[in-house]
Amino acid sequence: RQLVWFGWPPVVESPAASRSPQRAYDRGMETARIAPAGARRFWPQCSKRYVAVVVALAMLPAVTAEEEIKVTATARAVSVMLLGSIGFQMLLFYLVNWPDRDIQRYSWGVISQTISIFCAVLLFQGFNGVIEEYIIKDGGPLWEVTVDMAQLVFWLTAMQTVLALTSGALQELFSDVKPEMEKVELNVKSWSVLFSHTTGFAAINAWGSLQQNLFAETPFTTLFPIVIGWFGLILMYSGFDNIREHIALADDGEKDEYEKMWDEETEDAEHDVAGLSLSFLTVQSIRFYLCGVLPNQEGGEKWEILSQHKSSEVIALLGSGFGFFLFSFVPLMIESRFHHQLHSLPHSLQEKLKRVIEILNNFCTFGNAWCFFFGMKWFLASVDYIEEDALLNVVLALLLSFIAFLFIFVLDKALDNHIFGHDEHIANTAAEKLIVALGILIGFSWEQSFDSAVGVVAVGFEDTCPPLITKLAMSVLLVVIVFPAWRLYILKTERGLSDESMEAIVLKMAAGRHHEMFMDREVDEHALDLAHLKMKHHRRAFLGTSATGATEGLRHLQVTMSGIKEVDSNANPVSKSKRSTGVSELAQSLLA
Repeated sequence: RQLVWFGWPPVVESPAASRSPQRAYDRGMETARIAPAGARRFWPQCSKRYVAVVVALAMLPAVTAEEEIKVTATARAVSVMLLGSIGFQMLLFYLVNWPDRDIQRYSWGVISQTISIFCAVLLFQGFNGVIEEYIIKDGGPLWEVTVDMAQLVFWLTAMQTVLALTSGALQELFSDVKPEMEKVELNVKSWSVLFSHTTGFAAINAWGSLQQNLFAETPFTTLFPIVIGWFGLILMYSGFDNIREHIALADDGEKDEYEKMWDEETEDAEHDVAGLSLSFLTVQSIRFYLCGVLPNQEGGEKWEILSQHKSSEVIALLGSGFGFFLFSFVPLMIESRFHHQLHSLPHSLQEKLKRVIEILNNFCTFGNAWCFFFGMKWFLASVDYIEEDALLNVVLALLLSFIAFLFIFVLDKALDNHIFGHDEHIANTAAEKLIVALGILIGFSWEQSFDSAVGVVAVGFEDTCPPLITKLAMSVLLVVIVFPAWRLYILKTERGLSDESMEAIVLKMAAGRHHEMFMDREVDEHALDLAHLKMKHHRRAFLGTSATGATEGLRHLQVTMSGIKEVDSNANPVSKSKRSTGVSELAQSLLA
């Protein structure tokens, strides 16, 4: 067709002649000779037609693309996830490598809390889905409450048992060799955080079942499960505390360091369970009061209700979160102001009051997180662009992640300027609680997104395996992959930064500065010698050792421009403080 269009008449030949190799070669050469002449001869007649065809062909891909691209809910959610996750990951790199050690510490703390919450919710939701389908289904309200309460008791018992094993309190039953304390601390902390959050969501499920089935008439009646949950948990905690005391004193009548660690970590985990669950029920009642509809047991709402919340309701819920934040300082101030009075009380009463104060503190901290989470969810659901749950969960997770990590800088400035007061204990405790709240925000929001994804994949395999079993298997698999990495790297780094003294920080930064000087061509060896002596001084301050070392009678002298002086390991000590304000500036002159 191209030969005819350009004015080249076709040559008709016999089939035998056309198949001849020599004839094919001659025909090709003839075509090559006449093609330029034919093109020049017929181009004026066909130029307009040719240009029109080329333009039409160029437009075909765009027309075809417009016809083929269909923006579905899944495509939109995946697109937002891909674009947002790149920025989110790069933000993490910036934060964990920030020059300010406090920013690094807060960042690792938020990441650690996020992953622990994520694993805990995913694990509990997987097991709870199977129980609801095969045990609770077709049962009455009382049966549902009974089974959910049994789940709570099971997870509480599992938490006590796992912490007893990982803390080394029961090590004498298996071996006479005591484990290394540093490894024990890391083990017990990792399992404590995981099981405390898992048990916390089991408590939310248990007391929420009571709230949904027996006290859902009015916002006022939904408050009764909170009171019942408080006394129920205190009663169970007392029983487990007596069991721990009996086991710890059964062998020699005294508590060793491993048994004390078991008791302390378990009590901290129990405080998290109470604060997490009771604050969630309280926020459920607040949401019921604001919009007139009680959310379901997991805090979810139908899309028709979720997307119709007024701006006044969103502002009221976020304001409630700010109220929780302000009330979180009350237990801290009570403990600080009446510190001497508390210590004058009998020991048993002291412990009970401290536990009540700690639970109230966690209650306010977690309440702040829940209000902010659901308030932002209400706000995003009212946006016209978001029209389905999957996209809402992804956008919410990304938005809360960026807000939480940017808030780290606000927290650092607040501590540097003593916004929380000059009491170091109150300031550091407030910072730790805010980090926990931020971790809940990010972890719970990402779990919602992953829960939807796991559910979709599970439905895709429903022909070969029941969806709930597939969902449980995938949840366990994700936890098995994520939990060891969190324990070995993230939690270890976070604990190292939290426990690091000012001397350790200064020594690390001095070593870094020393390396830079070694790599700099313009630094002479005299400056390197002086820098090395300075770094040795920082090392002695960190280790608490003398300048002479193990050799008796040896004096360590330093020659300076002002004369010869004896090096004293206690000279110019760096004050110990958890706040490292100005460390970056200090490091620039550490080796000068």
